[in-house]
Amino acid sequence: MTQLIANNRQLTGFPELKADYSEISVFNNDISDLPNELWQQKKLEVLNISANKIESISDKLGDLSQLTMIDFGHNQISRIPESIGRLTQLESFVYLHNNRLRQLPDSLTNLIRLRYLNLSQNQLTALPEKIGNLDQLIELKLEQNRIDRLPDSFTALINLRELNLANNALSSLSEDFHQLEKLRVLNLEGNSIRELPLHNKALTELHMRNNQVAVLPAQVTQLRQLRKLDLRGNQLKILPETLLELPGLERLDLRWNLDLQMPRWVDKLRERGCIVYW
Repeated sequence: MTQLIANNRQLTGFPELKADYSEISVFNNDISDLPNELWQQKKLEVLNISANKIESISDKLGDLSQLTMIDFGHNQISRIPESIGRLTQLESFVYLHNNRLRQLPDSLTNLIRLRYLNLSQNQLTALPEKIGNLDQLIELKLEQNRIDRLPDSFTALINLRELNLANNALSSLSEDFHQLEKLRVLNLEGNSIRELPLHNKALTELHMRNNQVAVLPAQVTQLRQLRKLDLRGNQLKILPETLLELPGLERLDLRWNLDLQMPRWVDKLRERGCIVYW
């Protein structure tokens, strides 16, 4: 397997392509343009052009049919071509984070083998309606966008273990959100959500900082696997004593709930080793 590795070299131009490569990595340079020859690398499996100054990706991206991983993160890309949907061998990672994307091509949902997708730190307001086609996803990162609703098909992502939706514009979650039965880590920090998701029973971490949660229902005990619960910066006034029934709770963060009164029974959590931040 032939590799071209030219990371951290302060390059302003793309290295000369002298062979057919299986991997090309030019991470952390000052490259702004991609050569036409790149799209002729028919044997290419891994392409890392992250942390450069790239603004556009050619429609010929779809010609690289052997790609299994791409990293386009930390650039200035405003558009991903529809041809990405032809890269059906992509199965490990697709990194598109920290760019200028306002929308995604519908064809992205053709990548049905994909396990990890990072779309964080863009300007997205919506996801493709058929996002649920990506049902092999294990981790999905969407933080720091402008998403105000999730498509109906979202709950078809039944293999998700980690989901990060922090710092978006969500006010609620679908009634079918419980169908994400394998979800372990859920980050909803920095939205406008009023109710906790209580039916994702495999959750071990739930991050709800800076939302609008005013009531923590007694049914929180349904989250029997929960280890970390972050409720900083909400509107809580009272806590249900049923929190004592969460056997594995290790960390409970309640800071910046200005009207919340500390109940005496919280000492019982501390006595059994739970760290409580007040």
